[in-house]
Amino acid sequence: MKYQALRRVFTALFLAMLMAGAYADEQLDSITVTEKTFPKYEVFDAVVEAVNHSTVSSRISAQVIEINYDVNDVVPKGAVIMKFQDAEFQARVAQIKANILADKAQSREAIARQKEARAEAKRVKSLFARKLISQAALDSANANLSAANARVQALQAQSKSRQAQLTEAKVQLSYTQIIAPYSGVVTERLIELGEMVSPGQHLMTGVSLEHLRAVVNVPQYLLSTVQSSSDPELVLLDGQHIQGEKMTVIPQANSMSHSFKVRIDLPDKIGVIYPGTYGKMQFSVGNERIRVVPQSSIVQRSEVSAVYVLTDKQTLTLRQIRLGRLLAGEQREILAGLALGEKVALDPLQAAILLKKNSARSAL
Repeated sequence: MKYQALRRVFTALFLAMLMAGAYADEQLDSITVTEKTFPKYEVFDAVVEAVNHSTVSSRISAQVIEINYDVNDVVPKGAVIMKFQDAEFQARVAQIKANILADKAQSREAIARQKEARAEAKRVKSLFARKLISQAALDSANANLSAANARVQALQAQSKSRQAQLTEAKVQLSYTQIIAPYSGVVTERLIELGEMVSPGQHLMTGVSLEHLRAVVNVPQYLLSTVQSSSDPELVLLDGQHIQGEKMTVIPQANSMSHSFKVRIDLPDKIGVIYPGTYGKMQFSVGNERIRVVPQSSIVQRSEVSAVYVLTDKQTLTLRQIRLGRLLAGEQREILAGLALGEKVALDPLQAAILLKKNSARSAL
């Protein structure tokens, strides 16, 4: 590391000694170093994650008889991911349906008996009113009617119970098919064909690529600044820029780092971007004045960055500078090495040719 640092210093000194003192006797286009206004950003490391990410599990004990998707397969919403052996559950549904049919037949018979008992009770009551039959006959007729009514009510209650059993059996039968809750991609398969599964056992993991968000950790002292910013933007390593949408702050700070987790929703259908992708999330927090020169005017010599500077006496010098960010309009931030008002050659190739020519003349 020390060797590299000394090498950079000696390279810079050599270039300065070699180029200083040359005079430009030809016209050379230049630009004056100024400060320009650019948007100010707070930038944080960001990781893309899926809004919908889940692992499906079994709710029954059964044998796997069909697996329709595997890792990296695209699964549409509502598709059958896998099936279990369902003969036992089908038989249960069929048995309850048969019981319901039997209950309906018994219910029809009981209703008929109820009507008969009601008519008989009415007839006996009329006869009793005319003193043609005894109290015992009237009581017997009323008892028969009460028994018929109770029989009908019992069968109605039994019918409701059968319907509840049928609903439960159908639900259990539906558990023999694992349905995709949303459209996504399979990331992990945890079961093999023919295996027995048990309730709660994990079967398959998937993520949806339709709804993504970026997650960043914002220090406590910058949280209010980030919350008041507008137009958050995710910048990926390949240079792709994605405009963020809704921002959500998790209302709890990390006890160790004292930072807050912030989620920024990304637009739907933004291309092939997978959860776990790394990028930079930048928040616009106002404007700032930055000293800049055109990127095209900068010369790169090994590890040294430099520009050709013209003095008032038309002295042409190659000067080392320290660079900052590359800004909009191919403007490069200058951190050190140039003062405001100095002139920089726009065409470094032309400046190098001119400098070499003037150095040759000076040598003669």
